[in-house]
Amino acid sequence: MTLIEQSPINDMLTRGETLGGQVYRWLANAITAGSYSPKERINIRRLADELRSSVTPVREAVLRLVAEGVLETTDTGAIIVPERTQGEIQEIFEVRSALEGEMALAAAPNITDEDVKNLGSIQSSFLDALDQSDYREVLKLNAIFHFSIYKRANLPLRLKIVETLWLRIGPTLRYMYPILHKGRSDHRRHENIIEAAASRDPNALRSAILLDLASSQAALHQYLQDHSVLPRRRSRRNG
Repeated sequence: MTLIEQSPINDMLTRGETLGGQVYRWLANAITAGSYSPKERINIRRLADELRSSVTPVREAVLRLVAEGVLETTDTGAIIVPERTQGEIQEIFEVRSALEGEMALAAAPNITDEDVKNLGSIQSSFLDALDQSDYREVLKLNAIFHFSIYKRANLPLRLKIVETLWLRIGPTLRYMYPILHKGRSDHRRHENIIEAAASRDPNALRSAILLDLASSQAALHQYLQDHSVLPRRRSRRNG
């Protein structure tokens, strides 16, 4: 069994998807979970070896992520995970708040009893991962939790934009690990989201989603400020 077959990517596969598409989804899942650090170099051949894949689908997936602004090519031709500036992070959260709020409003009337049950199951796994200090799993499950709601909005263009924004912020969320450790006992925000989803109340669901997002943004911002992790401005690159 290949690493692709073993990975969570299979939860999202669609019939007829190319190998390049599978690799893209595997990489997207890894990036969302903070598996890659800002400024980390992506070696296509090494990644192909790790995935037991040929180079072509890996290159296809990586270049797709470059085109989406998730990865970046340096002036020497290396492909790296970009380091987001404070301004870029602020903008990402602002756009996410606007779009995810809209999607919550649209999703609420379409949520089923099975969706609510699924959210509870994801939350249970989320709490188990917190207890085990498996923070990559925590971030992955957090994404699954939110997108289980957003897909019910039936707004595919907004959904794609939001997915890309989560990918852009993913590597920076590695810095959330100490925050997750400190706040491991506070899981009310997700529970509020589940309650709002169960009530099918659009405004309540929007408010719960935005509160969760704002709390995460504030905690991340405070950590980055306290530790002077990120640059205020992006260094210029040639090419």
